[in-house]
Amino acid sequence: MEMRETLARNLRKYRRAQRLSQEELGHRAELDRTYISSIERCVYAATVDVVGRLADALGIPALELLRPGNESAETKSSSTTSAESASTKAQAKKGAKPSRKSEGPAERRATRKKPGP
Repeated sequence: MEMRETLARNLRKYRRAQRLSQEELGHRAELDRTYISSIERCVYAATVDVVGRLADALGIPALELLRPGNESAETKSSSTTSAESASTKAQAKKGAKPSRKSEGPAERRATRKKPGP
């Protein structure tokens, strides 16, 4: 796994563990929310200074953001997501409507009835 992916995974893990939004973390680290999103999606590579600011904002040593971790927990959760995705695709092929539980917020908004005139 590349260092950029390790940083992205660990940043997301620690941010979510503290129940912080990307916006709140950005405010604490004096970074833009979109930049944090880009780091978590491996679009941008963070500088050492940015890693330090993120770690300070999270209250952890910078090394924790760069430490390769045990991938078994993430692999397990991603396989569950893949199984749910495959189930949704299979239902779509059969013409069945996927359950609302498997829909994301965008899909739920798209299926809402719009108020009439």
